[in-house]
Amino acid sequence: MDLIATPSDVIGLYRLSSTSIFGTLWLQTHFPESEWDLLMENQASFGPDCLNLLLDDARSAGLAVESEAVTHS
Repeated sequence: MDLIATPSDVIGLYRLSSTSIFGTLWLQTHFPESEWDLLMENQASFGPDCLNLLLDDARSAGLAVESEAVTHS
């Protein structure tokens, strides 16, 4: 597993955490350096639309992604 998406403490938002060096490198290539600390500390939260786009891109890059079902309300 390279990336794991889990619901955050805020309803409707999800956290994306890296569980491998490949996941970390992928995150670093998709976000500016100023965001890396939040990402590496699992503090960044994403809405369902944004998360789905990120996960689709990660899968396209060959990363193994684990996520609970992301639904729209």
